[in-house]
Amino acid sequence: MTLDQFRKSKGWSYAQLARLIGCSHATVAQRWCLPMSHPRKSVPGVRYMKRIIALSDGAVQPNSFYPIGLND
Repeated sequence: MTLDQFRKSKGWSYAQLARLIGCSHATVAQRWCLPMSHPRKSVPGVRYMKRIIALSDGAVQPNSFYPIGLND
């Protein structure tokens, strides 16, 4: 599950997601939710990645942020 799918499943705005993760601004959370091909897509650092995993009860994992499949 991607972070954006998780966010939408909860009905949260980017601002709510940012607040729950503890990041500084909604734009940061929004960039983590962009599609892989988007030029402004970013990947959270370790500190925030741990928070995302905890917040989502493991539904969102680090591999959700990388376009790597089993056959790559």
